[in-house]
Amino acid sequence: MTIKRISLCLTFIFILGNAHAVSSWEVFDRIVAVVNDTPIIKSELEQKFDRLTSIKKIRKSRYNVEKSRVLDKFIQEAIVRQEAERQAILVSEEKVMLHIKKLMRGNNIQSLDQFKKIVEKREKMPFSQYKDEIRQQLTTEQVISIAIGVSPPSHEEAREWFKNNRRKLGYQVHLKHILIRPKDRSFSEEKRVSQEVKNLRTRIIRGESFEKIAAEYSQDPGSARKGGDLGWVSLAELDPYMANKVHKMRKPGQLSGVIKSGYGYHIVKYLGRQAMPYEAVENRILNMLYQRNMQEQFEKWVAQMRRESDIKIYMENYVKS
Repeated sequence: MTIKRISLCLTFIFILGNAHAVSSWEVFDRIVAVVNDTPIIKSELEQKFDRLTSIKKIRKSRYNVEKSRVLDKFIQEAIVRQEAERQAILVSEEKVMLHIKKLMRGNNIQSLDQFKKIVEKREKMPFSQYKDEIRQQLTTEQVISIAIGVSPPSHEEAREWFKNNRRKLGYQVHLKHILIRPKDRSFSEEKRVSQEVKNLRTRIIRGESFEKIAAEYSQDPGSARKGGDLGWVSLAELDPYMANKVHKMRKPGQLSGVIKSGYGYHIVKYLGRQAMPYEAVENRILNMLYQRNMQEQFEKWVAQMRRESDIKIYMENYVKS
Protein backbone atom coordinates (compact mmCIF):
# COMPACT_ATOMS: atom_id res chain seq x y z
CA MET A 1 0.00 0.00 0.00
CA THR A 2 1.44 3.38 -0.92
CA ILE A 3 2.05 6.18 1.56
CA LYS A 4 -0.62 8.25 -0.19
CA ARG A 5 -3.21 5.49 0.18
CA ILE A 6 -2.23 4.85 3.82
CA SER A 7 -2.76 8.53 4.58
CA LEU A 8 -6.17 8.36 2.95
CA CYS A 9 -7.06 5.33 5.02
CA LEU A 10 -6.12 7.12 8.24
CA THR A 11 -8.22 10.09 7.21
CA PHE A 12 -11.37 8.05 6.82
CA ILE A 13 -11.12 5.42 9.58
CA PHE A 14 -12.25 6.29 13.06
CA ILE A 15 -10.44 4.11 15.56
CA LEU A 16 -12.41 3.24 18.68
CA GLY A 17 -10.15 2.25 21.56
CA ASN A 18 -6.72 0.98 20.55
CA ALA A 19 -5.78 -0.06 16.99
CA HIS A 20 -5.79 -3.76 17.85
CA ALA A 21 -9.48 -3.60 18.72
CA VAL A 22 -10.51 -2.62 15.20
CA SER A 23 -11.66 -5.76 13.39
CA SER A 24 -13.64 -4.22 10.55
CA TRP A 25 -13.89 -1.08 8.42
CA GLU A 26 -16.33 1.60 9.58
CA VAL A 27 -18.51 3.11 6.90
CA PHE A 28 -17.93 6.80 6.33
CA ASP A 29 -19.12 9.11 3.56
CA ARG A 30 -15.83 9.16 1.72
CA ILE A 31 -15.33 5.38 1.49
CA VAL A 32 -17.41 3.76 -1.23
CA ALA A 33 -15.88 0.28 -1.12
CA VAL A 34 -13.19 -1.82 0.53
CA VAL A 35 -11.39 -4.65 -1.26
CA ASN A 36 -9.78 -6.83 1.39
CA ASP A 37 -7.67 -4.12 3.10
CA THR A 38 -7.76 -1.55 0.28
CA PRO A 39 -10.25 1.35 0.51
CA ILE A 40 -11.76 3.02 -2.54
CA ILE A 41 -12.42 6.69 -1.94
CA LYS A 42 -15.49 8.58 -3.12
CA SER A 43 -13.50 11.55 -4.45
CA GLU A 44 -11.49 9.22 -6.74
CA LEU A 45 -14.68 7.59 -7.99
CA GLU A 46 -16.32 10.96 -8.65
CA GLN A 47 -13.23 12.25 -10.47
CA LYS A 48 -13.16 9.23 -12.79
CA PHE A 49 -16.92 9.45 -13.39
CA ASP A 50 -16.71 13.19 -14.15
CA ARG A 51 -14.02 12.45 -16.71
CA LEU A 52 -16.22 9.75 -18.26
CA THR A 53 -19.16 12.13 -18.61
CA SER A 54 -16.89 14.76 -20.19
CA ILE A 55 -15.95 12.43 -23.05
CA LYS A 56 -19.10 10.32 -23.31
CA LYS A 57 -22.71 11.44 -23.35
CA ILE A 58 -24.61 9.58 -20.63
CA ARG A 59 -28.32 9.95 -19.88
CA LYS A 60 -28.98 10.90 -16.25
CA SER A 61 -31.19 7.84 -15.94
CA ARG A 62 -28.04 5.77 -16.56
CA TYR A 63 -25.81 7.55 -14.03
CA ASN A 64 -26.15 4.94 -11.29
CA VAL A 65 -25.40 2.10 -13.70
CA GLU A 66 -22.39 3.82 -15.27
CA LYS A 67 -21.02 4.95 -11.92
CA SER A 68 -21.36 1.38 -10.64
CA ARG A 69 -19.29 0.15 -13.60
CA VAL A 70 -16.62 2.74 -12.75
CA LEU A 71 -16.57 1.39 -9.19
CA ASP A 72 -16.27 -2.16 -10.59
CA LYS A 73 -13.20 -0.98 -12.48
CA PHE A 74 -11.68 0.37 -9.26
CA ILE A 75 -12.38 -2.97 -7.55
CA GLN A 76 -10.75 -4.84 -10.45
CA GLU A 77 -7.66 -2.61 -10.26
CA ALA A 78 -7.39 -3.17 -6.50
CA ILE A 79 -7.56 -6.94 -7.02
CA VAL A 80 -4.84 -6.73 -9.68
CA ARG A 81 -2.57 -4.61 -7.45
CA GLN A 82 -2.99 -7.05 -4.59
CA GLU A 83 -2.13 -9.99 -6.83
CA ALA A 84 0.87 -8.05 -8.14
CA GLU A 85 2.10 -7.61 -4.56
CA ARG A 86 1.69 -11.34 -3.92
CA GLN A 87 3.63 -12.14 -7.10
CA ALA A 88 6.27 -9.44 -6.38
CA ILE A 89 5.43 -7.69 -9.65
CA LEU A 90 6.70 -4.12 -9.81
CA VAL A 91 6.39 -1.84 -12.83
CA SER A 92 9.15 0.72 -12.63
CA GLU A 93 9.11 4.33 -13.83
CA GLU A 94 11.57 3.28 -16.52
CA LYS A 95 9.13 0.69 -17.91
CA VAL A 96 6.33 3.26 -17.95
CA MET A 97 8.47 5.75 -19.85
CA LEU A 98 9.63 3.08 -22.33
CA HIS A 99 5.98 2.33 -23.06
CA ILE A 100 5.21 6.02 -23.49
CA LYS A 101 8.16 6.44 -25.88
CA LYS A 102 6.85 3.50 -27.90
CA LEU A 103 3.47 5.26 -28.16
CA MET A 104 5.24 8.45 -29.22
CA ARG A 105 7.12 6.63 -32.00
CA GLY A 106 3.91 4.99 -33.18
CA ASN A 107 2.25 8.40 -33.47
CA ASN A 108 5.37 10.09 -34.89
CA ILE A 109 5.61 12.48 -31.94
CA GLN A 110 9.18 13.59 -31.20
CA SER A 111 8.70 15.80 -28.13
CA LEU A 112 7.55 14.55 -24.73
CA ASP A 113 6.07 17.99 -24.02
CA GLN A 114 4.00 17.73 -27.20
CA PHE A 115 2.85 14.24 -26.21
CA LYS A 116 1.85 15.52 -22.75
CA LYS A 117 -0.27 18.28 -24.26
CA ILE A 118 -1.99 15.88 -26.66
CA VAL A 119 -2.72 13.38 -23.86
CA GLU A 120 -4.06 15.98 -21.44
CA LYS A 121 -6.33 17.45 -24.11
CA ARG A 122 -7.57 14.12 -25.47
CA GLU A 123 -7.80 12.12 -22.23
CA LYS A 124 -8.87 15.09 -20.08
CA MET A 125 -6.53 14.20 -17.22
CA PRO A 126 -3.15 15.35 -15.86
CA PHE A 127 -0.17 13.58 -17.42
CA SER A 128 0.83 12.18 -14.01
CA GLN A 129 -2.55 10.43 -13.80
CA TYR A 130 -2.13 9.15 -17.35
CA LYS A 131 1.19 7.61 -16.29
CA ASP A 132 -0.54 5.93 -13.36
CA GLU A 133 -3.03 4.38 -15.78
CA ILE A 134 -0.20 3.16 -18.00
CA ARG A 135 1.45 1.61 -14.92
CA GLN A 136 -1.83 -0.12 -14.01
CA GLN A 137 -2.17 -1.41 -17.58
CA LEU A 138 1.37 -2.83 -17.58
CA THR A 139 0.81 -4.35 -14.14
CA THR A 140 -2.37 -6.02 -15.36
CA GLU A 141 -0.56 -7.46 -18.37
CA GLN A 142 2.13 -8.96 -16.12
CA VAL A 143 -0.45 -10.38 -13.72
CA ILE A 144 -2.25 -12.00 -16.65
CA SER A 145 1.02 -13.44 -17.93
CA ILE A 146 2.26 -14.76 -14.57
CA ALA A 147 -0.82 -15.48 -12.46
CA ILE A 148 -3.27 -16.51 -15.17
CA GLY A 149 -1.23 -17.70 -18.15
CA VAL A 150 -2.70 -17.52 -21.65
CA SER A 151 -1.54 -19.67 -24.55
CA PRO A 152 -0.91 -17.86 -27.87
CA PRO A 153 -3.17 -18.79 -30.81
CA SER A 154 -1.86 -21.07 -33.57
CA HIS A 155 -1.26 -20.05 -37.18
CA GLU A 156 -4.03 -22.49 -38.15
CA GLU A 157 -6.48 -20.57 -35.93
CA ALA A 158 -5.36 -17.30 -37.53
CA ARG A 159 -5.85 -18.65 -41.06
CA GLU A 160 -9.30 -19.98 -40.15
CA TRP A 161 -10.29 -16.59 -38.76
CA PHE A 162 -8.99 -14.88 -41.92
CA LYS A 163 -10.98 -17.27 -44.12
CA ASN A 164 -14.22 -16.49 -42.27
CA ASN A 165 -13.67 -12.74 -41.85
CA ARG A 166 -11.57 -11.52 -44.78
CA ARG A 167 -14.35 -9.22 -45.99
CA LYS A 168 -14.13 -7.32 -42.70
CA LEU A 169 -10.47 -6.54 -43.29
CA GLY A 170 -11.00 -4.14 -46.17
CA TYR A 171 -8.32 -3.68 -48.80
CA GLN A 172 -4.84 -2.34 -49.44
CA VAL A 173 -3.96 0.70 -51.52
CA HIS A 174 -0.72 1.38 -53.41
CA LEU A 175 0.35 4.97 -52.84
CA LYS A 176 3.14 7.42 -53.39
CA HIS A 177 3.28 10.66 -51.45
CA ILE A 178 5.20 13.86 -50.87
CA LEU A 179 5.35 15.16 -47.31
CA ILE A 180 6.41 18.63 -46.14
CA ARG A 181 6.45 19.26 -42.38
CA PRO A 182 5.90 22.71 -40.81
CA LYS A 183 8.79 23.79 -38.56
CA ASP A 184 6.32 24.89 -35.88
CA ARG A 185 2.57 25.25 -35.34
CA SER A 186 2.34 28.97 -36.07
CA PHE A 187 -0.25 30.16 -38.56
CA SER A 188 2.38 31.76 -40.78
CA GLU A 189 4.43 28.54 -40.96
CA GLU A 190 1.35 26.41 -41.70
CA LYS A 191 0.40 28.84 -44.47
CA ARG A 192 3.93 28.81 -45.92
CA VAL A 193 4.11 25.01 -46.07
CA SER A 194 0.61 24.70 -47.50
CA GLN A 195 1.56 27.08 -50.31
CA GLU A 196 4.82 25.23 -50.95
CA VAL A 197 2.94 21.95 -51.37
CA LYS A 198 0.42 23.63 -53.70
CA ASN A 199 3.32 24.85 -55.84
CA LEU A 200 4.81 21.35 -56.01
CA ARG A 201 1.44 19.96 -57.04
CA THR A 202 1.17 22.55 -59.81
CA ARG A 203 4.59 21.52 -61.14
CA ILE A 204 3.48 17.87 -61.24
CA ILE A 205 0.25 18.73 -63.05
CA ARG A 206 2.31 20.67 -65.63
CA GLY A 207 4.33 17.56 -66.39
CA GLU A 208 7.21 17.27 -63.95
CA SER A 209 7.90 13.82 -62.52
CA PHE A 210 6.11 13.10 -59.23
CA GLU A 211 8.91 10.68 -58.32
CA LYS A 212 11.71 13.19 -58.91
CA ILE A 213 9.97 15.91 -56.91
CA ALA A 214 9.30 13.41 -54.09
CA ALA A 215 12.97 12.37 -54.03
CA GLU A 216 14.09 16.01 -53.91
CA TYR A 217 11.53 17.62 -51.60
CA SER A 218 9.67 15.02 -49.52
CA GLN A 219 10.55 15.03 -45.83
CA ASP A 220 9.57 11.40 -45.35
CA PRO A 221 13.03 9.82 -45.64
CA GLY A 222 11.68 6.26 -45.78
CA SER A 223 9.71 6.85 -48.97
CA ALA A 224 11.50 9.85 -50.55
CA ARG A 225 14.44 7.78 -51.74
CA LYS A 226 11.92 5.50 -53.49
CA GLY A 227 10.21 8.35 -55.30
CA GLY A 228 7.63 8.70 -52.53
CA ASP A 229 6.52 5.06 -52.79
CA LEU A 230 4.72 3.83 -49.67
CA GLY A 231 4.01 0.42 -51.21
CA TRP A 232 0.80 -1.47 -50.39
CA VAL A 233 -0.79 -0.22 -47.18
CA SER A 234 -4.17 -0.55 -45.48
CA LEU A 235 -6.23 2.52 -44.69
CA ALA A 236 -5.83 1.67 -40.99
CA GLU A 237 -2.07 2.25 -41.31
CA LEU A 238 -2.58 5.79 -42.61
CA ASP A 239 -3.23 9.00 -40.74
CA PRO A 240 -7.06 9.28 -40.48
CA TYR A 241 -7.14 12.53 -42.48
CA MET A 242 -5.14 10.97 -45.29
CA ALA A 243 -7.14 7.72 -45.16
CA ASN A 244 -10.38 9.66 -45.59
CA LYS A 245 -9.09 11.29 -48.79
CA VAL A 246 -7.47 8.13 -50.18
CA HIS A 247 -10.68 6.17 -49.60
CA LYS A 248 -12.39 8.35 -52.23
CA MET A 249 -9.64 7.91 -54.85
CA ARG A 250 -10.32 5.31 -57.52
CA LYS A 251 -8.39 6.06 -60.73
CA PRO A 252 -4.80 4.77 -61.02
CA GLY A 253 -2.44 7.73 -61.39
CA GLN A 254 -4.92 10.08 -59.72
CA LEU A 255 -3.34 12.99 -57.86
CA SER A 256 -4.86 14.27 -54.61
CA GLY A 257 -5.23 17.85 -53.55
CA VAL A 258 -3.16 19.12 -50.64
CA ILE A 259 -3.91 16.92 -47.62
CA LYS A 260 -3.17 18.11 -44.09
CA SER A 261 -2.50 15.35 -41.56
CA GLY A 262 -0.95 15.01 -38.15
CA TYR A 263 2.44 14.68 -39.86
CA GLY A 264 2.27 17.73 -42.12
CA TYR A 265 1.08 18.46 -45.67
CA HIS A 266 0.90 15.79 -48.38
CA ILE A 267 0.28 15.21 -52.04
CA VAL A 268 -0.79 11.62 -52.72
CA LYS A 269 -0.54 9.70 -55.97
CA TYR A 270 -2.98 6.80 -56.07
CA LEU A 271 -1.85 3.71 -57.97
CA GLY A 272 -4.48 1.05 -57.20
CA ARG A 273 -6.09 -1.24 -54.64
CA GLN A 274 -6.31 -4.95 -53.90
CA ALA A 275 -7.95 -7.37 -51.45
CA MET A 276 -6.07 -7.70 -48.18
CA PRO A 277 -3.62 -10.64 -48.41
CA TYR A 278 -3.23 -12.95 -45.40
CA GLU A 279 0.47 -12.20 -45.05
CA ALA A 280 -0.27 -8.50 -44.52
CA VAL A 281 -2.58 -9.14 -41.56
CA GLU A 282 -1.28 -12.38 -40.05
CA ASN A 283 0.41 -10.66 -37.09
CA ARG A 284 -2.63 -8.46 -36.50
CA ILE A 285 -4.91 -11.50 -36.46
CA LEU A 286 -2.62 -13.45 -34.13
CA ASN A 287 -2.46 -10.47 -31.78
CA MET A 288 -6.23 -9.91 -31.95
CA LEU A 289 -6.96 -13.58 -31.14
CA TYR A 290 -4.44 -13.51 -28.30
CA GLN A 291 -5.89 -10.30 -26.86
CA ARG A 292 -9.43 -11.70 -27.11
CA ASN A 293 -8.44 -14.94 -25.37
CA MET A 294 -6.49 -13.01 -22.76
CA GLN A 295 -9.46 -10.74 -22.04
CA GLU A 296 -11.80 -13.73 -21.65
CA GLN A 297 -9.43 -15.47 -19.23
CA PHE A 298 -8.83 -12.24 -17.33
CA GLU A 299 -12.57 -11.60 -16.87
CA LYS A 300 -13.03 -15.14 -15.55
CA TRP A 301 -10.10 -14.65 -13.17
CA VAL A 302 -11.44 -11.31 -11.89
CA ALA A 303 -14.89 -12.85 -11.31
CA GLN A 304 -13.32 -15.69 -9.34
CA MET A 305 -11.13 -13.33 -7.32
CA ARG A 306 -14.15 -11.15 -6.52
CA ARG A 307 -15.91 -14.22 -5.13
CA GLU A 308 -12.87 -15.13 -3.03
CA SER A 309 -12.13 -11.60 -1.78
CA ASP A 310 -13.62 -9.71 1.12
CA ILE A 311 -15.37 -6.89 -0.75
CA LYS A 312 -17.70 -4.43 0.92
CA ILE A 313 -19.56 -1.87 -1.20
CA TYR A 314 -20.95 1.23 0.49
CA MET A 315 -21.82 3.26 -2.60
CA GLU A 316 -25.43 4.39 -2.61
CA ASN A 317 -27.54 3.11 -5.50
CA TYR A 318 -24.87 0.60 -6.60
CA VAL A 319 -26.16 -1.55 -9.48
CA LYS A 320 -24.75 -5.06 -9.84
CA SER A 321 -23.53 -6.00 -13.33
